[in-house]
Amino acid sequence: MAWRVGVDIGGTFADFVALDTGSGRLTTLKVLTTPQQPGQDVAAGLRRLAGEGLEPAGVERFVHGTTVGVNTIIQRRGARLALFTTAGFTDMLELARLRMPDTYSLFCERPEPLVPREHVFPIAERMDAEGRTVTPPDRASVAAALAGARAAGCEGIVVSLLHAWRNAAHEEAVAAMLAELAPELFVFRGSEVWPAIREYERTTTTVLNAYVHPRIDAYLERVEAQLAAAGIAAPLLLTTSAGGTMTARRGRRDCVGMLLSGTASGVVGAGVVARAAGLPAVLTLDVGGTSADVALLSDGAPAFGTGHAVGEFPLAIPTVAVVSSGQGGGSIAWLDAQGVLQVGPESAGSTPGPACFGRGGERCTVTDAALLCGILGQGALGFGAIAPRAELAEVAIAPIAARLGTDAATAAGGVLQVAISGMLVEIDKLLARAGMHASELTLMPFGGAGPMLGALLAEAAGIRRVLVPPAPGTLCALGALAADLRRDTMRTVLLPLEDATWPRLGAVFTALSAEAGTALAEMSGTGEAEVTLAADLRYRGQSYELTVPVPVRFRDGGSAGEMAALFHAAHAESFGHADAAAPVEVVSLRAAARAAAPPLPMPRHPARPRAAAPEAPITLRLGGSWQQAGLYRREALSPGAHFTGPAVVTQADCTVLVPAGWNAATDALGNLVMEQP
Repeated sequence: MAWRVGVDIGGTFADFVALDTGSGRLTTLKVLTTPQQPGQDVAAGLRRLAGEGLEPAGVERFVHGTTVGVNTIIQRRGARLALFTTAGFTDMLELARLRMPDTYSLFCERPEPLVPREHVFPIAERMDAEGRTVTPPDRASVAAALAGARAAGCEGIVVSLLHAWRNAAHEEAVAAMLAELAPELFVFRGSEVWPAIREYERTTTTVLNAYVHPRIDAYLERVEAQLAAAGIAAPLLLTTSAGGTMTARRGRRDCVGMLLSGTASGVVGAGVVARAAGLPAVLTLDVGGTSADVALLSDGAPAFGTGHAVGEFPLAIPTVAVVSSGQGGGSIAWLDAQGVLQVGPESAGSTPGPACFGRGGERCTVTDAALLCGILGQGALGFGAIAPRAELAEVAIAPIAARLGTDAATAAGGVLQVAISGMLVEIDKLLARAGMHASELTLMPFGGAGPMLGALLAEAAGIRRVLVPPAPGTLCALGALAADLRRDTMRTVLLPLEDATWPRLGAVFTALSAEAGTALAEMSGTGEAEVTLAADLRYRGQSYELTVPVPVRFRDGGSAGEMAALFHAAHAESFGHADAAAPVEVVSLRAAARAAAPPLPMPRHPARPRAAAPEAPITLRLGGSWQQAGLYRREALSPGAHFTGPAVVTQADCTVLVPAGWNAATDALGNLVMEQP
């Protein structure tokens, strides 16, 4: 028997999906994460899967997604870093782009850089904009910077020098000196991580890579050891920020490549469900223990882009366009200095976890609030791993309720409202950038806490249709199984788009395609790959560019005029206007090689309409008052079963809330579809 296993590690639970390729049977599972013992949650899940029929020796594909990276950034628990940069440019991270995160907010504050100003050290060197050496790196200044980094207790060093995207020689020289002088410190170069123009974005991306490196490196080492101990010989594959997969060996250095690993897996899994259901426009909502992540799908395909924020920081590499906020099921509720209720970004995680879990948590979380409102507590959580206790949640929320001058249930309702408001801010921004209205979309909530809050968020956002997949709590693990093997490459060229430069552009496309294909062959062991090309283009004089897909034939044919026409059309679609007479500039060229993952079974069953009766009456606190509601079990809702809210639907991996005024029905694929008339 052959098996394929997908795993997603979140802030609170580790999710597993095991596919028996012979029978097509999918087995799903959740276990609590073990952040103090990385990899133990993987071992625990594999043991339980083995008890349900998994044969470790028969595992031919093991794909792993994780939110370790993004959670490290959101919670600011990464490495202590030093930044070595060109003398005279040490304020780069503070200056950024001289923009406030929210221009019109009176309370807006710029985030503190991940590398504090006192850990930024100047290097005496200079290269001009054409990549020519003006002043070679000075060894004495490198030694002085290193002494400062050691005195500050730094664990690693980021080297990001001016114009290194054009010529990496100075960064390589500084890194070589550091390897000789400080072999105990890890070093990342900006030209190594992402050799793109713009010092701030390149530096920030490299800082993010280094910030999460120790945690990711140690984590992958433990997971590989657990796989070997379990008798699984299949290589460890990691889902990437671009929705593909890469090997663990590459992931140890390409940390930003897997920074949105878990969140991208969820979007890929949602795409599988959306295509099967025939949904043209979907807003995904993945709420785990630490964060809430939203993304847009068009005909099941995610949007891609660069410069998307991870926490509060821009990431220059191409990623599935996911926006994260710090409102997860384990996010902690607190009162600020003015007595205003806040939720997140600090999370209780799985250890100690929400107070109601009885694992030592003493502070109120979103999960505790949902329990006090009656949404949770109708059964065990996480495949029976947790039986929540309301009395512990009441103790945790008591200080907040006392300061607000209200009772525990009212305070709990306020916690949920604040959490939803935080998610809504990011959704409004995402829809504004995409030029879409909420009424066009179907919301697809998943993750352990997504279905619990999905319909409430839909009401607040103006979305009238919600689809909950059959196993929403483990959809990220399913997405890991569906992710293609992928390798992205890019090169900044900064050339005019003219007939005279066209041969040079074609040569770069050819080189990038070969580089991506070779890297993919090393990962997959085969030479079969689909290559896609893209170009970052702008009108001469513009500050920012558009990424435009281009036909593969442009490597050997095509013309500058054809590429320009593609850009004019993309510019008109994005901004409503174009200037066909204006000169066009090529900033960067991109190539991606992809090997498709084996397809997943999506069986359909005949839908027989019937009114489903609740198993028991319950009470919910919604909209500031207690309401009578019905309790349903997901496994009892066969295709065609329908009912109305308010209601709660329980299942092994999550809890689904159906508010008053919503109709719910199970479709032929087993999805629970909620609609507001």
